[in-house]
Amino acid sequence: MEERVPPSSAAGDLTDEPPNRHGHGHGRRNVSSYDDSFDYSSISRPVGSLDLTPEEDYDSNTYVVQVPKDQIYRVPPPENARIVEKYRNPMNKRRNSCCTRVCWIILVLFVIGISIGITLVILHKVYSPKGAILFIADVHVKNQSRPRYEFTMKVKNPNENVAISYENDGDAFLLFKKKKLATGKFPQLEQEGGDSRNVRITLTGSNTVVPDEVSKSMHDKKTERAVSLQLEMNLKGEMNIGFLNLWSKDMHVVCDFKVSTLRTGTKVLSQKCDTQIK
Repeated sequence: MEERVPPSSAAGDLTDEPPNRHGHGHGRRNVSSYDDSFDYSSISRPVGSLDLTPEEDYDSNTYVVQVPKDQIYRVPPPENARIVEKYRNPMNKRRNSCCTRVCWIILVLFVIGISIGITLVILHKVYSPKGAILFIADVHVKNQSRPRYEFTMKVKNPNENVAISYENDGDAFLLFKKKKLATGKFPQLEQEGGDSRNVRITLTGSNTVVPDEVSKSMHDKKTERAVSLQLEMNLKGEMNIGFLNLWSKDMHVVCDFKVSTLRTGTKVLSQKCDTQIK
């Protein structure tokens, strides 16, 4: 195979300056200048077809060096790690979400409860609800196999802005010297603020023997025999402001009274009623 070597004049021009750091020296730029005395068509065949010895390779005046582009390594942002963690442990995410919702619900309920409690305390201080005022208006005794005692009670609501609702399960007792004579129920009643009305209570005597003083007051037709008795009532009242049911109060009412007789024409001679709110 025929060897072709560039003319010495061209080689002398290219070796004047060394190659730069990218491998493209000033000598490469000198190749761009054409030499009329050199047949450039002779180098058209591939370089690989040239049988060059190492010495001839080092004697070549043109070097082409290919440097790979710089490789830039990127660090993924923290958001990517969170996304990967989310898809890696979906169950933990759901559990954490449920725990967060439960905590928020508990917190909201706690705040609502505190707010309602504070509101009730403020309303209680402002309105200061009082228990009902009761006194005995009339008493009738019916002598039967089991005596019946009929009381007409006057009930007044002393609160001007608070309504009271009485449930029908209030208990009433008639006692003589701490001994129970009869029992009954206080009727259901609703009173607006400042309202006053009469309520009838019927007490039925027990099967026990009636004390002598009570029996004489019932059956002595010649002489009126006065007797002192005690009426006790346990009432449950709901305190309302408008449509809001704010308080539930237990009231214990005790009336100490004295009647002229327990037969026809009974009159209340004296009485003292006291209401305590529990």
